[in-house]
Amino acid sequence: MKKETSLKVHAIPNTGFARSYIIVGRDGLAAVDVGSKGGSEDIEKYIVERLGMNLRDLRLIIATHFHIDHIGGIGHLIKRCGEDTGVLFNYMVKDYLSRERKISLIKNWCVGLTPATVVSVRYLRRLSHLSFGSIAGIPIPVIRNAVNIPLERSRISFFGGDGRRRYRLGFEEWEVIETPGHTEDSVCFFNEGTGELISGDLIVNISKRGRGNLNRFCWRRDIIEKSYDKLCGTIQPYVIYPGHGEVIKNGNDILMRVENF
Repeated sequence: MKKETSLKVHAIPNTGFARSYIIVGRDGLAAVDVGSKGGSEDIEKYIVERLGMNLRDLRLIIATHFHIDHIGGIGHLIKRCGEDTGVLFNYMVKDYLSRERKISLIKNWCVGLTPATVVSVRYLRRLSHLSFGSIAGIPIPVIRNAVNIPLERSRISFFGGDGRRRYRLGFEEWEVIETPGHTEDSVCFFNEGTGELISGDLIVNISKRGRGNLNRFCWRRDIIEKSYDKLCGTIQPYVIYPGHGEVIKNGNDILMRVENF
């Protein structure tokens, strides 16, 4: 079991509907899932007041998937960062932006989205948590064609696309694990050395038991279950940082305890 003091991820309190995280590295920081203007402000405040650093130390802004509640504040944040700060997306996002691919339509709105929304409302603190840079990343017909985001394309890079499902992120020891199901482009970020898994919306923590839940609000149930099963067979995280809800810290077998459909 990993020691708590070795953990690299900071969960930012009350950033809006989706949880945002800061990864602390030896040479700088990475922000994960900046979902709103308010979330961007919360991240900056945390970096300055809690970490004693500033936005020049933010090297990367990354997203677990291309949904508005996970990308809606990236444009606001990067405008306040140094010129060397970059944005990293899954390679599929390149096709979204060029309109060669449409973002996934999502099923199970009532049994999937509604419970997650009810849980996530507790993290809303002000109106800026409902302010997004654009309407990009809304998974419903017609609107899903809106993909313009307020970012200079020169600031954006992409990972993956060569057929591998697990590979280095390019930041410290962190890896990308492709976990489609919630969306086609969904990924997790994993640090084997510390046992930390940033799951995005593959796993949400919306039940009172606090073990985490495989997300019913998804593009393909069969594929999200397959992604989860592959994770269980290949990694053993110590802590899970979900896309929605509180951090999961059940220690040994934490991934196996996640509640399936």
